[in-house]
Amino acid sequence: MIKKSIPHVFTSMNLLAGCLAVYFAFTHQFNAALLLVLLGVFFDFFDGFFARILGVESKLGVQLDSMADLITSGFAPGALMYQLFVLSGVKIIDYPINTSSDISMVLSFAPMALLGFSVTLGAAFRLARFNLLEETYPFFKGLPAPANAIMIMGLPFVFQHPNLAIFKDYFMNPVSLMICCFLSIFLMNIHWKMFSLKANEGMRSFLFPVLLIIGATALFLLYGLVAISGAIILYVVLSSIKYIFKI
Repeated sequence: MIKKSIPHVFTSMNLLAGCLAVYFAFTHQFNAALLLVLLGVFFDFFDGFFARILGVESKLGVQLDSMADLITSGFAPGALMYQLFVLSGVKIIDYPINTSSDISMVLSFAPMALLGFSVTLGAAFRLARFNLLEETYPFFKGLPAPANAIMIMGLPFVFQHPNLAIFKDYFMNPVSLMICCFLSIFLMNIHWKMFSLKANEGMRSFLFPVLLIIGATALFLLYGLVAISGAIILYVVLSSIKYIFKI
């Protein structure tokens, strides 16, 4: 019984990390939100890892894992994108609601910023499609939802980096943020092949993961936490090169 529960514990930690990441995103604590999403992705890796090595994979675990991923890799980046829209200057509107039962309230939100949650919808479709796969592949089809979440959660560091301040007005505006949302949805749900970090094609399979590690390290040394988003973009570029040129 205890052995069967170990993967569920890690999945539950992933879900809890995602819930906290949503809270921190809504309160503009973007550093903490990024950390919690990274922790969630870490727990997400180990729930499947322990389920396989312990031989306790189950349909319940698959469904619970998908629900946890929807929060950590779907709702959390959607919440952060909503806040970035607000910070970019989109208008928050008050909607007073009065009912016949003397109950009144005011709903305050930015309608245009709701586009940020399109990332959540894109992740939901990605995860649902993944659950329907009946066979495994030595590569990913489209950008995995956790990788997309990391890319989105790293955007505030791109916008705030002093060496990139000259581009801030181009990054932090509603049009650019809309493009980010649609690009995110596109990358998650296309059928482009993207390489796995596991060595599954002999020695040749090490080439692109090594290039990714070298590139991500260089980005980190040059730009610090900007490398969080930059590494995912580099991963997409390297994957495109690998499968277009059949390397």
